[in-house]
Amino acid sequence: MNLPTTKTSVPVLGSLITVVIATLGFATGVHAQQSFSATVDGKPWESDNAGINVIPVPLGGTVTITAVSKGFSAYPPPTGSPDRFSIVCPMPKKPERMATKHSSSEVCRVSFTRAARNIMSPDYAKTKNEGEFVTARSANDKGYVNFTKVAGKTIESEFSVELTEETTKKKIAVNGKFVGVDRQVGSRGFN
Repeated sequence: MNLPTTKTSVPVLGSLITVVIATLGFATGVHAQQSFSATVDGKPWESDNAGINVIPVPLGGTVTITAVSKGFSAYPPPTGSPDRFSIVCPMPKKPERMATKHSSSEVCRVSFTRAARNIMSPDYAKTKNEGEFVTARSANDKGYVNFTKVAGKTIESEFSVELTEETTKKKIAVNGKFVGVDRQVGSRGFN
């Protein structure tokens, strides 16, 4: 069966193809596999694909990577609260290593919260977290975040830091790696 052709059928077909390609590109970016794993004070810690967020902020020149404990992105979520990682760095345009100490011009801040409270609990305000650990950021700090891949909307890194609990001053060693994808609609990614 032959369809009648008109002057408008070619632009309509072209528009349809553009929509299909854009949809496939969007779906591929949204469902790209992410990973975040670390060793926290000698114990393994992991997040899952849905628990990882990568948010580049071109205007501020930073990128924030957050991750929650594996399984907490499921519905219904488990009871309790997840442990959380947060890494905030100047936005890399290419693979590069950034320090976590003040004397460096490219400074990253890494934090880890070991949750002990549930936001839905009536005792939420009275219950303290087990630990809120942050980078010491002292002159002796040898911590780093090493961005090994920065391409389009994908960012990969390995990191090694010593974190200090804010109230008790307990120190823990953290080593890890992540692969993240900027899933924001309209974002241009990293380069």
